[in-house]
Amino acid sequence: MDGPENSRLKIVSLDTELSIETIPNELIIEILSRVPAKSIATCRRVLKEWKSLLLTPAFTDSFLTISSAQPRILLTFKCSGKWHFCTAPQPQHLDEELSVVEADYHMRLNGGSGPESCLSVQGFTCLIDRPKIMGKYERVPVICNPSTGQHLTLPKVKAKNSDLRTFFGYDPIKKQFKVLCMTVTNYRKQVNSKEHQVLTKEKGRLSWRKIICLFPHYPERERDGICINGILYYIARSDNTCLIASFDVGSEEFRLINMPEGSNLTYISALVNFKGKLCAVVVNSGSHGELWVLDDTQKEKWSKHSFDSPNTDFGSKVNMGY
Repeated sequence: MDGPENSRLKIVSLDTELSIETIPNELIIEILSRVPAKSIATCRRVLKEWKSLLLTPAFTDSFLTISSAQPRILLTFKCSGKWHFCTAPQPQHLDEELSVVEADYHMRLNGGSGPESCLSVQGFTCLIDRPKIMGKYERVPVICNPSTGQHLTLPKVKAKNSDLRTFFGYDPIKKQFKVLCMTVTNYRKQVNSKEHQVLTKEKGRLSWRKIICLFPHYPERERDGICINGILYYIARSDNTCLIASFDVGSEEFRLINMPEGSNLTYISALVNFKGKLCAVVVNSGSHGELWVLDDTQKEKWSKHSFDSPNTDFGSKVNMGY
């Protein structure tokens, strides 16, 4: 485990200073993992040892495990060029009667003009800001933590084309976040992704690194991707055919996923996480909808589930499972 092997906690009374025996880091992590997210920043200022301890992967894993027992819904919306972040309790049972709940407002960030995606992974979100640098509007990725209100501006993407498509993923094996960026070009009426870059932290620095994609395709505009168990999924096109593409965050390999016969990718409203599996939400017409669940990734086996929706408006975006 990174950081000090143990920490010493002191209690100061009116006239004496009592020193408690050293407490194992495992116990400190267990205790602090139950502290509200907004109080973590305060805990970092209590002891230098705690600051190092709270930055370790061990604490992050413990905190996410405990907080996932009481999941919340992350709601993001864009208004007047700013992203706003709120959370609300998530119903524990699907048959639970819906009622009006008060959402907690956490933070807001600049988002620039025009349609942009806001992707959520492991409690963090990634969005694109468009600051004006030297008289020119640039596209700059920003990572933020709505619970603590902290955000980090990432290095600018160096690419020849300004039409960028950005995705956010997490590798649970190496416990590493990555940002995937592709440029989209239109040459002789053929649209294709050209440059593929990944942002990672190497030697203590964040930097973009070019990777290779072996098949021509490009992500559809204004379609959010989703990361499930280290695999990033997004809706794309290849030779004017709509399909689902995947990107392994760990191995950095691309792959095309075939949809079963009878499904229509044109009407996919969203890609969602259904009990740890990829699910394509398809709304055809009226209140009838279908859930296509990818039960076996390697064999590309899908199962179909029908549902009736009381509301046919799927225009709003809600990030589930915060």
